[in-house]
Amino acid sequence: MDPVINRFQKMSYSIPWNVALLTLGSFLTALAIKGVIISNAFLPSGISGLGLLLYYILPAVSPGMWIFLLNIPIFLIGWFFISRSFFLYSLYGMLTLSGFVELLPWTVSFHDKWLAVLAGGVVLGLGSGIALRSLGSTGGIGILQIFFREKLGIKAGQFSMGFNVVVLGIGTIWLSLNDVLYSLAMIYVSAAVIDVVQRLFNQRKMVLIITSFPEAVSGAIMTKHGRGTTLINARGGYTGQERTVVLTVVDSFRLKRLEATIYNIDPAAFVIIETTFSVLGKGFSVPR
Repeated sequence: MDPVINRFQKMSYSIPWNVALLTLGSFLTALAIKGVIISNAFLPSGISGLGLLLYYILPAVSPGMWIFLLNIPIFLIGWFFISRSFFLYSLYGMLTLSGFVELLPWTVSFHDKWLAVLAGGVVLGLGSGIALRSLGSTGGIGILQIFFREKLGIKAGQFSMGFNVVVLGIGTIWLSLNDVLYSLAMIYVSAAVIDVVQRLFNQRKMVLIITSFPEAVSGAIMTKHGRGTTLINARGGYTGQERTVVLTVVDSFRLKRLEATIYNIDPAAFVIIETTFSVLGKGFSVPR
């Protein structure tokens, strides 16, 4: 394996790296909540959305305190149903998020609420996506998703959707219908940004190489690019000729160099490149 990649993988499981991700993610999430969402009476998804709804109803308690109080029973549940490392990282993320929401003084004014929807959704999505790249979370709904999946078999996406529908439904009683619909649009934008952030770090390319020199191509991939290969026996549908297909997986940054290596060995090689969202195993992501 490339020593730089190996060092980065080791770093991604270190305490300072994960604390840094949670701190940055919590800061951006709090910035969206304090700077955009509250001033426009929007509701984000998850526990933060429920916390802000309660704040709109009972403003005597600050939004950061509502988020903190709602997370207390959730973390009591989580103590018994999630790993200790995930629990501790998430506890740090929740405390950091609540603290930033309390301390950040900035508010951004928008003349057009659709600009607020876009700004709030993008910043919220960036914060949530970065926090999700750590070994923990910022608390709240992620822990509940694990609990309901293990106990009742409810999928995480189904639970999240149901939870947000209930919060937004109750929100229509206390907020204007327009603000609830704006909130729904903001949640959609943030979910799209979270997906982009996750794909930015996880995306890999699966490469299938049909070549007359499979051993040479396979050896070059292993020695020059530090990637493993799999040799697959195949037969041409038209010619009936027996061939060996080389299968490998690389990150996007090494793809062009890999192509150059292949075509330097076999200019007539037939190469299929397929985007894959996540690859687990040695040399790539380890199941967390």
